[in-house]
Amino acid sequence: MSARDVAAGLASVSLLARGRAIGLDLLDGTPAGAWRSFAAMFVAAPFFLALKLLSSPPMVAEADPLRLWIAEAIGYVTGWFALPLTMLAIARAMHRLHRWPLFVCAWNWTNLFQVLVFLAGALLAAVLPRGLGQLVTLVALGYVLWLQWFVAREALDVPGPRAVAVVGVDLVLGLFISGLTLSIGLAR
Repeated sequence: MSARDVAAGLASVSLLARGRAIGLDLLDGTPAGAWRSFAAMFVAAPFFLALKLLSSPPMVAEADPLRLWIAEAIGYVTGWFALPLTMLAIARAMHRLHRWPLFVCAWNWTNLFQVLVFLAGALLAAVLPRGLGQLVTLVALGYVLWLQWFVAREALDVPGPRAVAVVGVDLVLGLFISGLTLSIGLAR
């Protein structure tokens, strides 16, 4: 991971987050660039930890906190790789394999931004009345879903409905990994 890669990723996502596809031009859309973009996982880790500490429900009395955190760490890493690996097959089926490295690069930096959006939303929701806090959380979720759709559409150069399918695949994978992480963390 170089400072240049991080700077390019952050500059790119700052444009993409505003609906400006020109942000893709700042990314290295080669296979090597896609691999380097996983640096976003390390940049996002402390913010993800803060989000987990802020938004996690109280632990079950019998739960081992160390086991829960190890399961969360495994789920975090798995979550970063699940969609790019799944999308390799999907991109091939959609005849967009040549766009897959750019998609991975954009998706990884967008994931960092999503963690920041959810953290900001959680911090704001924590100080607002419950109903307003829930609205903030819902708005953050809606924005993140739009951003995922926009990045999938632009990076893969596919029509909107196909981008919706990519977001759907990400949601299903995320729910599966979250459930698995919780079951591992609470297993006896």
